[in-house]
Amino acid sequence: MSLLRIRPYAAEDFTALVALWDEAGLNKTHNEPARDIAKMCASPNCQIYLGTIDEKVVATIMVGHDGHRGWIYRLAVAEAERRKGYGAELMELAENWLTARDIVKCQLMIRHENDAVEAFYSELGYDDTPRRIMAKWLDADRPEMEAAKLDVVITYLEMTTRPTRPTIPMPLGSYALLKLENPPVGYYRYLYNTVGEPWFWWERRQMDDATLAPLIQDADIDIYVIHAGGVPAGYAEFNRKNLPVLGINYFGLAPDFIGRGLGKYFMNWTVDQAWSYPGTEKVTVDTCSLDHPRALSTYQQAGFTPVRQVSKRIIDPRLKGLIPVTLEPRLPGEKTAAAETIFDGPKLVRLPGSEA
Repeated sequence: MSLLRIRPYAAEDFTALVALWDEAGLNKTHNEPARDIAKMCASPNCQIYLGTIDEKVVATIMVGHDGHRGWIYRLAVAEAERRKGYGAELMELAENWLTARDIVKCQLMIRHENDAVEAFYSELGYDDTPRRIMAKWLDADRPEMEAAKLDVVITYLEMTTRPTRPTIPMPLGSYALLKLENPPVGYYRYLYNTVGEPWFWWERRQMDDATLAPLIQDADIDIYVIHAGGVPAGYAEFNRKNLPVLGINYFGLAPDFIGRGLGKYFMNWTVDQAWSYPGTEKVTVDTCSLDHPRALSTYQQAGFTPVRQVSKRIIDPRLKGLIPVTLEPRLPGEKTAAAETIFDGPKLVRLPGSEA
């Protein structure tokens, strides 16, 4: 008789896993498998295990914890392989997984119509505890969710003429600019997260590697990293896909290198580099009100002109786990000591309280 092999779930197991859940009656309209699996795989506090025989998926279990209690979900064994102890093997593994993480209590829920499994869990030592379980369906469009959103203002800027000004020399010190060649996703995430975390750069944090890789490794995307003493100090990302319009997707310095006089040089270098691409007739960039308080004025001083603004509401990325909960956002209208202007129709309007 072939032995059951238990291993972690992998992306290529998706179809077989969903088929097993269908057979076991675990897929309900409110439990969409692709979403549930993606969330489980993205969390360090969850794991999906599969039981296979001759490479065929015949059993599955999901285990996770909330830091206080452990939970078991979606235990299933193919009908032809039941009553062979496979379910008990998976439960033992799940319990050991929780114990290794210092979780001392494991819980599970059984649907009222699923009485047949009660005896199975009882034999494993699970009791019907006197607890009342209450539930509420959460809708992202419910009015209460509005309180969890942030108001942001995006300013779009452009430059239609190459600026005429003296070239700013690189600051004294051990600095270097290097172009990334086919950058690994992990290294790009380090740059993006380090530079953008204080300013709530969250869009690319929510992308998985398969989605992000083609965006940063595209032949029409150029990423330059400025180094200080051999350490990545910031980066600029150029988008040549829409020439003659050249877009600057991202620009910024890591927090440790802000305030050292490096920003003005790097900004002007970035503008010069943008205009160096053959066929460039316009350079565009945008900034969000969550960005560094001097971001907008820095772009204007470099020669960019605001052309439009868009206000939008976003779900606070801290609630999604994309930004640390300890950080506070810089909100629209927040006063700073730096000069900052906003675009209002055909003219630039200085924010009240800002200094010239």
